[in-house]
Amino acid sequence: MTDLIPDLNSETLPMAFAQLQLAAPLARAVADLGYVSMTPIQAQAIPVVLQGRDVMGAAQTGTGKTAAFSLPLLQRMLKHENSSTSPARHPVRALVLLPTRELADQVAQAIKAYAQHTHLRCAVVFGGMDMKPQTLELKKGVEILVATPGRLLDHIEAKNAILNQVEYVVLDEADRMLDIGFLPDLQRILSYLPKERTTLLFSATSLARSSVWPAATCRTLSRSKSRAPMPPLRLWSSTFTVWAMTTSAMPCIKF
Repeated sequence: MTDLIPDLNSETLPMAFAQLQLAAPLARAVADLGYVSMTPIQAQAIPVVLQGRDVMGAAQTGTGKTAAFSLPLLQRMLKHENSSTSPARHPVRALVLLPTRELADQVAQAIKAYAQHTHLRCAVVFGGMDMKPQTLELKKGVEILVATPGRLLDHIEAKNAILNQVEYVVLDEADRMLDIGFLPDLQRILSYLPKERTTLLFSATSLARSSVWPAATCRTLSRSKSRAPMPPLRLWSSTFTVWAMTTSAMPCIKF
């Protein structure tokens, strides 16, 4: 699947989920959910994420952003799938951060639906409730952890969440998190992660609308694979846009 290279100057983009050749358990889940045709953000982002590249995507609410990052990440993580009951065999491989408990719960439920026919485990942690049930679930081992920044830091400090094997980081509603002041928390969280990772940034609105986005995000949040920092972003006005970071100098390429 890593040979899917999007050419958005032509009409070669896969528009049906069947064209993605997803692994059987994921294809079955997609069929169970009644998914047939991809939305534009899915058609653009999924092939790029399948390549393991960093991505920034903007799309309006209801256009399928969650599937756009979840399905390709699950596909790439199937190599770690196992049925062992040992927590050590289920370290956190993917971290998904969102600004509110409602969004975190919604995304976690979607990921669980996509992963329902696999042995990959997904858990969600957010504030406003007792940490004990969350701790018990984390102690069992999970590959995909969905969280709000504040509660995740609580679990990190309590040594309930070990993030030293994270391979993928997703910031969903990224501009909202930055605009409401989560940048210090995000910087702390990212300091616990391996430097070599894939970073995905998604938003329901233009990422460039955030007043702190170009300087803060380009220089701190996207330090994956020890690459040079990205240049500031330009505004865009389309209803969906995907930017992929190259493996060399880190410029943003608009698809």
